[in-house]
Amino acid sequence: MFNQRKNKQFNYKPRFQDSETENHREESKDDLERKWSEMKGNTKRKSNKLFSLPALIIMLIALFVLMYVLEGYI
Repeated sequence: MFNQRKNKQFNYKPRFQDSETENHREESKDDLERKWSEMKGNTKRKSNKLFSLPALIIMLIALFVLMYVLEGYI
């Protein structure tokens, strides 16, 4: 009457489990690592000229100059 229910147990076996898939996984992992190392070395960041560091510094200085000029009108 007060017995607790046990969880159901399933005996799941993958349909396509054999040595070929394990070997394939290792090869695909090696292939992925090789491709990643190639891509990591070859990529160059495309920077926008508007948001480069010198351009941002010049904009900041121009903003301070503009604020100083507008303070003179008040």
